[in-house]
Amino acid sequence: MARLTAEQWEQARAEYEVRGVSLGDVAKRFCVATSSVSRRARAEGWTQGRLQDLAERKVAAVKEMAEVETQTQDLPVRFQHTLQSVVQERLQAEGLLASLDVALAAKAITLAHQATSAADIETLSRARKNLAPAQQAPAQQTTVTVNQQAQAGAAAEAVSVPPAPPTPEGAVRAVLRGALEGDDV
Repeated sequence: MARLTAEQWEQARAEYEVRGVSLGDVAKRFCVATSSVSRRARAEGWTQGRLQDLAERKVAAVKEMAEVETQTQDLPVRFQHTLQSVVQERLQAEGLLASLDVALAAKAITLAHQATSAADIETLSRARKNLAPAQQAPAQQTTVTVNQQAQAGAAAEAVSVPPAPPTPEGAVRAVLRGALEGDDV
């Protein structure tokens, strides 16, 4: 019989607690003695099927989100943008938007690390635009005199420093913001 690594024991516990499979089935799957799995489960306080309810609730939530997305796709674009804005406002009011952004960013970083080509990065960029359309305020009209324009140009030239090459995390953040070169934001 093989000795399991810490990661394999964690997976074995997940099978037992999330899927609800028996200790015997866990032992067979990981090619270890049932007594070894039983001893470990007892020592660490494993509970069979403890997280099955959470899995069921998550499946139901994903199905509900899919239904909502289908209904949203049937709306005119302006309605979709307004709906997205209302959802963001309400989540922000409830303090959930920040945690949602963090979760999306973490997922995007994972996907970016798995990307193997420029086409994969482009797909991520497009997916980001579809999932979170840019919420930009209408451009305010500003009058700028020729002198102000010249002063701004001179100031920009005085402090012009070439940008540093982006890091992978910086590229992911740019994808999430939709700020990659050539993006239509």
